[in-house]
Amino acid sequence: MRFDNPIYDHGFVFPDIADFPDILHEKRYRGNGNEEYVSVMKEGLQKGDLHTFERGYQWYMKKPDVKLFNKLNVMFKFYNDFEESKIENNLPSNEIYEDLYENGISYKKIDIKELRDRVDQEIKNLIVLPDWRPPPGQFDRAKQLGPEIVNLVNEMFQSNGVLQGASKYNKGHNLTVRNVVLHIAKPTDENYKQFLYDCKTVTKTTNLHIDPKENVIKAMLYLNDITEDDGPFSYVEKSNRWIYDDLQNIFGRAISTGSYCHTPDSRAVVFQLPKQLRISHNFGRCLLDGSEQQEMILEKEKLFTSDKGNLCIFDPAGMHRGGICKSGTRIALQILMK
Repeated sequence: MRFDNPIYDHGFVFPDIADFPDILHEKRYRGNGNEEYVSVMKEGLQKGDLHTFERGYQWYMKKPDVKLFNKLNVMFKFYNDFEESKIENNLPSNEIYEDLYENGISYKKIDIKELRDRVDQEIKNLIVLPDWRPPPGQFDRAKQLGPEIVNLVNEMFQSNGVLQGASKYNKGHNLTVRNVVLHIAKPTDENYKQFLYDCKTVTKTTNLHIDPKENVIKAMLYLNDITEDDGPFSYVEKSNRWIYDDLQNIFGRAISTGSYCHTPDSRAVVFQLPKQLRISHNFGRCLLDGSEQQEMILEKEKLFTSDKGNLCIFDPAGMHRGGICKSGTRIALQILMK
């Protein structure tokens, strides 16, 4: 979220996971939403007191989940230390920075011939892999590339002003390319349905999400031409600036990394919480088709197709998704700068 360029009246409300139609029969906490221990957690946030925050959520979560507890504590500490003041730095501005600051995303065309040639064999190896149902957290066809490709992408980003713009946007910290993943998406993929994996209903906004931490900038680099049928990356422009409730923000980010809610047991832990905290920042599937909230998001969602370029640089604190192919195949590099 951009605390120095905020949008408060965005109108978006995260959906309660327990309202998803396939799981309405599952047991959940049915309080009135104004429970004492919600106030306890808010007090812990305001004071920066982790012990008080823990006492609040552990009161609800009688069935403990160590992984989710750890995620909640990590997110509490991260946002307790997160810089909320106006971002000031002396790095020169460029178009990429201006785009990121205003919309959360910037589009660009760069020369990829050398890079495409260097990863050609890896592409051939991945593209012939048989279909399978990957476990939560894994892509159908992906490979993390080695330091030679990371260095090459870093040099390309340096020469094209990407690192400059991304660094100025990211509090002036000098970013470098840290991770490059080759991802091939096909119409038969399953990974985008991993949240609520055991459910049948797949909505129009499935896999729309917000990344859990905000100290990185990401990029998507296409290695083939991408139309609307080829699983283009998409972004809800300006959503990087949307401000949410502080307490709900912690839970949404923790649940998105601590639970895919992909089985009744995994949901049972989350469903112990009050309604306003039963949310995930992997929320897209829970926006029901035809609902006012979904229609608002679909109207704002912009597809990144090849007519806009082959590279987009984006703030993962905004709403995004991609790789959901209708008929074609998407070959892309997912790039992390930190």
